[in-house]
Amino acid sequence: MDCGLFRFCTFAFVLFSISSVHALQGMEELSKNLFEKNQDVQALQKNIEAKEAESAAAKSGYFPTVNAVVGFEQNKTDDMPIVEKGQVGYLEGQLNLFKGGKDQALRGQKNIEIQLAKLELESKKRDLKLELTELASQMVYLHKLQSILDEELKLTLTQKQMASKKVSAGLTSTVDNLEFQLHESEIQIEQRQINQQHEEAHQQFIKIYGEDIPDSRLGQLDFSPISIIDHLLKTIAPLNVEDTVDFQKSKLIEEQLESVKKEIKSEFLPSVDFTYSVGRLTPSEVSPLKFNENKLAVHLTIPLFSGFDTYYKTKAASLSLQAAQHAKNQRRNDVISYFAKLKIQLFELNQLFQINEIKLVKSQSYFDMTLSEYRRGIKNSPDLVSATDRLYSTKKKRLEILKDLETLKVRVENYYLSSLNKDIK
Repeated sequence: MDCGLFRFCTFAFVLFSISSVHALQGMEELSKNLFEKNQDVQALQKNIEAKEAESAAAKSGYFPTVNAVVGFEQNKTDDMPIVEKGQVGYLEGQLNLFKGGKDQALRGQKNIEIQLAKLELESKKRDLKLELTELASQMVYLHKLQSILDEELKLTLTQKQMASKKVSAGLTSTVDNLEFQLHESEIQIEQRQINQQHEEAHQQFIKIYGEDIPDSRLGQLDFSPISIIDHLLKTIAPLNVEDTVDFQKSKLIEEQLESVKKEIKSEFLPSVDFTYSVGRLTPSEVSPLKFNENKLAVHLTIPLFSGFDTYYKTKAASLSLQAAQHAKNQRRNDVISYFAKLKIQLFELNQLFQINEIKLVKSQSYFDMTLSEYRRGIKNSPDLVSATDRLYSTKKKRLEILKDLETLKVRVENYYLSSLNKDIK
């Protein structure tokens, strides 16, 4: 096994191992057939096969060509008083011995196209992994949020009953009832919005898979433990920019343009061809066709003038190559900057989760105390509604942070685990 393939296998194993650890719980079954069912992936795989066929065709310059030639010729020279004319028929084989490196350059371009196509497929798979994680996280978020809203609505209805008893006993005015009724309406509005988002999310599954995924399967999903984030933050190594998929694309484009430049320059150089012909080479109108003549030739062709075509093509190729080099350097800066931003976002979001957990404990205590004081008549309905809203807003924020963390994890992993060489499969 060569070094490149061994390196790829190592990174592929790391990608599989770490991604499976950091994925949403229950995602294995959902993601198992993702690539087989996605039509974009299938199209890119066929594109790779097409590029491989084109690369095989580029090898034709290394093989001889064989032609059957039949026709009429007329030869006239000063040394021969008789004009030779008549039928000819022969087999001609030709082999190029040297073409200024044009065949090598062309084959190199085709190989680079294959590698670019494989990188395009790899990028699409990573994008799909991110899209699926975002969609699955959204579903987990919506299902859990709906449960929280049901719980909040049930609690609000209980509080409304408490208020009705107080109003009936003359301990408070009807404003208490109205306060809880307003809160009930707000929850019902939010539930309707969640239902709409839920239906839209199901349509996204059809886009990715070509079919919907039932809630019975989606209900098995859950957010990853927060300890996974702590582990990821501790184990993120410095990014090797030159091995990232994005940088490799720009590097391959630069190499491709270098090969194009070599191909154009080869047109300045002479070419050497070997030719062998056998059959009727001398035109004759009387003698029958016989394979009794043969000709062996080695031709040296030196280009002298092409109307500046090659000159301007070379100039254009040089400028395109310079542009690709600048683009590659900018891509390096983009990758470094974006990856650093992702790590900052992951760290800050993790800290936000910890703060929100503390807030959740305090919100629960505040709610319990407010409810107790409301029952004793110390607090009124706005106080209890406010405490309830604060508690459940904190619970909803917790789900929102967990959802964002899942997506952010995959974004970090897509860069951190994108150290693949050119042998990407």
